[in-house]
Amino acid sequence: MKSNRSPHCRLVPLILSALFLLTPAISLAGKPFVKKIRVAGNTLIDPYFMDGYLDLGNGLNMTPEIMDLVASELRANYNYHGYTFVDAYPTLRVKNGVMTIKVDEKDEYRWGRPRAERAMLKQAFLHGITLKDFKKQEIIESLLKGYQKQRIIEEVVAEFLVKKQRKLIEEINSQRITALREQVFDKVREFQVTKKNMEEQETRRIEEMRNRIQSAGIKKMDDSMLGSPQLIADEYSDLEAFLDNAMFEETLSPGL
Repeated sequence: MKSNRSPHCRLVPLILSALFLLTPAISLAGKPFVKKIRVAGNTLIDPYFMDGYLDLGNGLNMTPEIMDLVASELRANYNYHGYTFVDAYPTLRVKNGVMTIKVDEKDEYRWGRPRAERAMLKQAFLHGITLKDFKKQEIIESLLKGYQKQRIIEEVVAEFLVKKQRKLIEEINSQRITALREQVFDKVREFQVTKKNMEEQETRRIEEMRNRIQSAGIKKMDDSMLGSPQLIADEYSDLEAFLDNAMFEETLSPGL
């Protein structure tokens, strides 16, 4: 950690004062009053310098614009100390006049100066080497450049893998949709075949019923027609007998 006091330690109060002078029209009604800013998650910078850097004096009414400005200046302070992968997340939640800014140092420990310093000290210890300060800085800078290349490679590989995985997922979804569509088509065809068979059966049933009705009607007509000639014949025979008798009587007694 840096032992010298940062020249930026009083920068935030000056910037905030200038902001109030330049933007007097900002409404502060309903804005939380902040006396102190607390940084959560910081392990790289001495809290003493951090507290001095974020000193708000008598306090102020916090607005989203000022909150973003404070977070930006906090990131700039990390950059000044050589930590370029630290991010800050402000929040408007104020408790007892204290607003908390969360700091994420994960990427810094993975790709930044802390990792390079640990690697340099470890190798010097293992090989029993005493390094001067300028040599330490050279080694750290070389390691940082190597980490940057490694980070870029991993990002490219991760992006490639993400694209490949996305493509694989799309292919699986496409195959699943195709299979589902085929199942739907099979069900539709099966329904159509079943419906066609039912219609054909119904048509045959109606045709058979019609044929039975027609057959029954013809048979009944035939039966009635078979009885009619005998009736006519009987009636004709009776008529002939009557005429014969009349003619015979007429012959016996003409004019009667």
